[in-house]
Amino acid sequence: MTGTPMDRRLLAILYLLAFVLLREWLLPVMALTDTNYLGLFLLFIAIVFALALGRVKWWIAVPVKFLYIMWAIQYIYLDEKFISISRIGYLVQDLLSNVPTLMSGDWENITNPFRTLLFFSLLWMTTYLIRHWIEVRKSILLFYSMTVIFVATIDTFSPLSTDSSIFLIMVTGLLLLGLLFISKLAEKHNTPIPTGAFLTVSLPLLFFVVLSGTLANVMPKKDPVWPDPVPYVKSFVQGTGTDGSGNGAGMMTSGYGTDDSQLGGSFEQDDTLVFEAKVASKQYWKIETKNTYTTKGWEQLFPDQSETSYSSGMEMVDYAQSNPEVLQRTDVQVSLDFPFIVYPYGIQKVYADANVEFLHSEATGKYRTEIDGRNDSLSAYEIEFVEPEYSLKALRETNMQDLQTLDSSFSQYLQLPDALPERVRELAVSITESQESVYDKAKAIERYFGRSGFVYAQQQVSIPDADEDYVDQFLFETKRGYCDNFSTSMVVMLRALDIPARWVKGFAPGEYRLNDEGERVYQITNNEAHSWVEAYLPGIGWMPFEPTIGFTNLTDIEYDIELEANDPQVAERDEKNKPKEEQSKDPVEKAKSFDAKKYVSLFTSGLKKYIGWIVAVILVIALVVWSFYRSRVKWMPKFLLRTYRSEADDWDAFVKRYQSLLKQLDRVGLKRSEGMTLNDYATDVDAHFGGDQMSALTAAYEKGLYGANTTEHDWVFLKEMWEDLINRTSG
Repeated sequence: MTGTPMDRRLLAILYLLAFVLLREWLLPVMALTDTNYLGLFLLFIAIVFALALGRVKWWIAVPVKFLYIMWAIQYIYLDEKFISISRIGYLVQDLLSNVPTLMSGDWENITNPFRTLLFFSLLWMTTYLIRHWIEVRKSILLFYSMTVIFVATIDTFSPLSTDSSIFLIMVTGLLLLGLLFISKLAEKHNTPIPTGAFLTVSLPLLFFVVLSGTLANVMPKKDPVWPDPVPYVKSFVQGTGTDGSGNGAGMMTSGYGTDDSQLGGSFEQDDTLVFEAKVASKQYWKIETKNTYTTKGWEQLFPDQSETSYSSGMEMVDYAQSNPEVLQRTDVQVSLDFPFIVYPYGIQKVYADANVEFLHSEATGKYRTEIDGRNDSLSAYEIEFVEPEYSLKALRETNMQDLQTLDSSFSQYLQLPDALPERVRELAVSITESQESVYDKAKAIERYFGRSGFVYAQQQVSIPDADEDYVDQFLFETKRGYCDNFSTSMVVMLRALDIPARWVKGFAPGEYRLNDEGERVYQITNNEAHSWVEAYLPGIGWMPFEPTIGFTNLTDIEYDIELEANDPQVAERDEKNKPKEEQSKDPVEKAKSFDAKKYVSLFTSGLKKYIGWIVAVILVIALVVWSFYRSRVKWMPKFLLRTYRSEADDWDAFVKRYQSLLKQLDRVGLKRSEGMTLNDYATDVDAHFGGDQMSALTAAYEKGLYGANTTEHDWVFLKEMWEDLINRTSG
């Protein structure tokens, strides 16, 4: 590789910046291909740059890289920490066997070790190109542009979020471009720049790049002008349409939809406000239930078409057990057009100003709204309800044998597809085998997900293949998903135990704010679209359960029996007491009060989150300060000239100039020995630079210092000599 040799310290900085860009290439590749061992690939890149920095001969560098690649492949696939000749021979044989396959174009049958070898080869070629761009072309614009395009494409068309990567790439790439431009400019004018001076010249670049990048990252940003193309592309590929309704398998944004036949897949957040509810405490907002699981999603089959009509203010029927002595009201203000109502558990009456009929389907639990005989939506309504309250004693007395006496109408809530894998049933039995009551079995399944390594996520959520079961895939393969995964799995496992269960759709409680009157108003957006579970308990009725990690079951239970210390219900009881204690405080006062612990916690969590950035910024600042200090011999004379040029021409100003000159001479290596007179020192300085300027300045200094003559001097002439001499100290 030819080109003007660079200073190794500068080259090390450039290689480090290039390493950061290459790492940002590897991160999404590793995530999207579900590939581990990122550290091995980064170490290979570091070795390549280190060998280049050390200017190691090619006949040494090539074998070192090849041996590392073979060791890495051996470590990945054979789990050998040390190079084994026999294992290397086996790998070489495996790699060579892929050559005919590769030549024939049958790439799908290439073995994984050979794929890894090809990937290492790609990294090898990429690092060589980067070295060529840095050392010879002194321009990295092409690679930087490709990096920006690649990461932007990944951020737009994949579930991965690359916000932090984009910021890092912007700052790193601009620094790399700027440093290479300065180097290229110096080479063009045949003016080599020492590393210290190079870094000093680069300080404005570093300052403005970091400043602009930080401001761009922290300042508020406008919403995108164009809509997200991912839902359109996916719906086009899957043939699900682009009506933006959020329904169907192509749904890519959160929100309520009617088609649940194909569950799974990632989705994007949607902060669109659905409705506001003025209510005293958090509630789950129910819309409907579905009864038939198809191995891929939910449908409503065997429906009872009958509907019961209620007018405004009429008494309604709710399945939940409730205490009629505690009546609550909620005012609902709806922002989207829903031809039905959302309602809390324990609904008693609904009030609306319009001439509306509420048509209740007992099969689905849905309340349609008809205004003047046609389906229409309400913009506001008021609901009277009584929060359900359950006796723990009664719940634990529920008996599995009593389920056998239920009539045939419950068979729809026991339905399971014939293709359901047997291991799903076996898992349900193993989870609940130590429990006796119907309630405890249901609670055991509800608790199972939070204790068995499951992860709540909205991105990178799998969709089952044609021959896969949605629940089986989630329980045994991915263990990663959102509410639909958790709720569907619990319903299926309850049914596998012959416990009637149904899948419920609606909205989670949302977040509250205080309105102008200091009242608590919950705002529910499309992000709160949610699904949960209802199980039928004999003698109790339909009871809601919440299996999704991160969500809290709001069911009110009266703990009317003594609980043993190891009873899992103890922790749940204590947890349920916390919101009540918090809600007992006036929301207005709570909002105004300053919680020091809260802000300390936020600061600590923020510090942990950005510790990497903080350390990096500190290191950059330290490097800049150190470089600035090391190069002070070069820039100090200009600083001194600017400092003392405007001062008056008198004895005091001359003394300051002379003493600053002594310090500068000491910095450039002309040190004054201990016991050495100023005259002798001046003679050595003049011998070094030529002329007699230092001697003349010293004679004037001693004349004023020892002879008390501080007026009879040619101050202009002395100032000119000082300026000339201090300029010469900068090289």
